[in-house]
Amino acid sequence: MASLLPGLFWLWYFRRYDVGDREPAGTLIRCLVAGALAVLPALAWEAPFRDQLQSSNSLPVQLALSFLVVGLGEELFKLLAVYLAIGRSREFSEPMDGILYAIAGGIGFAVVENVLYISAFGLVAAPLRGTAAVLAHIAFSGLAGYYLGRARFGAKPMPTMAVGLAVAAAAHGLYDFLLISPLVSPFVVLLLIAALQYALFAAISRAAKLPGDR
Repeated sequence: MASLLPGLFWLWYFRRYDVGDREPAGTLIRCLVAGALAVLPALAWEAPFRDQLQSSNSLPVQLALSFLVVGLGEELFKLLAVYLAIGRSREFSEPMDGILYAIAGGIGFAVVENVLYISAFGLVAAPLRGTAAVLAHIAFSGLAGYYLGRARFGAKPMPTMAVGLAVAAAAHGLYDFLLISPLVSPFVVLLLIAALQYALFAAISRAAKLPGDR
């Protein structure tokens, strides 16, 4: 519950920005569950690098692990899970929907990830994981979802989705690198999350102006 309740709160919060056709709660929950299930292939992707991820590394190795293993792997499987859940759904009727569905998937992923962290470190980890970590995943996935929405109604869907994946993976990789890097203070990570939220709300504003299936 310490993991799920904050996730459901953030899902309710961001759903308020759906000013067009309101997305059914059941469809959003389906994306949330798909995002939760995406943890399994993400763990399999990271498994060969588990020892390196849990140890100190040189700067180039840590950059590669952050961007190519954690960032790329987790964002790839989150985006793929959401696409499989609603990519061809009739309810996906406007570009803004891509952001909301991707946010739901990111929340589902973060909820399971938070369960693992809280199980390992206790309830003391719940407040930080339920705010900063979930908001970070919401930003990564929401930015990818912006491009998912554009891909759904654009002429070049695959290149557009690839750009979205690259943006999300880069943002996630930078977050992960700064989080474990001794080079910066945790305050810098909070500033990054704030900047990503600003970028997400800018994407929401742009997506609301794009045409869809009306």
